[in-house]
Amino acid sequence: MTFVLVRFTVEDIAKWKPAFEEAGTLRKKFGSMGARAFSKADNPNEVVILGEYESREKAQQMFQSQEFREATKRAGVLSPPEVSFLDEVVQLSA
Repeated sequence: MTFVLVRFTVEDIAKWKPAFEEAGTLRKKFGSMGARAFSKADNPNEVVILGEYESREKAQQMFQSQEFREATKRAGVLSPPEVSFLDEVVQLSA
């Protein structure tokens, strides 16, 4: 299991959100185990996604796929997303 942090800017968050939800099928195809999306409080068009994937390899395949490029274009993503792969170090309860 691996986590992925993705950052990007969109034209319009209202246009992006339904496209992101529709892309759930694409994410599942590449081993997504779920994702959470956030926007900056002072600029809602700046988006950060934290995703969980079965493996880093599958996630990398998705981010390099033509399907992903087409989905981001449809969603109004303005530039290539910044993608970081994360290893969990510790998980704490409240």
